[in-house]
Amino acid sequence: MLMGDLITLVQMKLPVKVIIFNNGVLGFVALEMKAAGFVELGTDLQNPDFAAMARVMGIFARRVEDPGDLPGAIDELFNHDGPGLLDVVTATQELSMPPTIEPAQIKGFSLWLLRAVMSGRGDEVIDVAKTNLLPR
Repeated sequence: MLMGDLITLVQMKLPVKVIIFNNGVLGFVALEMKAAGFVELGTDLQNPDFAAMARVMGIFARRVEDPGDLPGAIDELFNHDGPGLLDVVTATQELSMPPTIEPAQIKGFSLWLLRAVMSGRGDEVIDVAKTNLLPR
């Protein structure tokens, strides 16, 4: 989505709802790199507050940083008549699992784990494990 798309929603008064899963990373690219065994590089993003940007353009918008606020924010978004945007901040290390996991992906992910630890990024490995294995 481009900024021009949001401006079009306002100008055309289109009741389109946009939900952004804001994890601050190019998640699918990072996951593909991990699955191939590469320590990801250049996938971190410095995202702005998309809700604040949308409000400046005249779009109803909410930013959700607490998961407990999500149901109410979704209700507000879909009950609003005009265009709306929901900026949902999610865990950076949350893995998007493919429908099937191939042996080559397991091998590649294991290789990524080893390379990450050996390159001094063991804290990232621990963060991935905490985010995806521990209950929240």
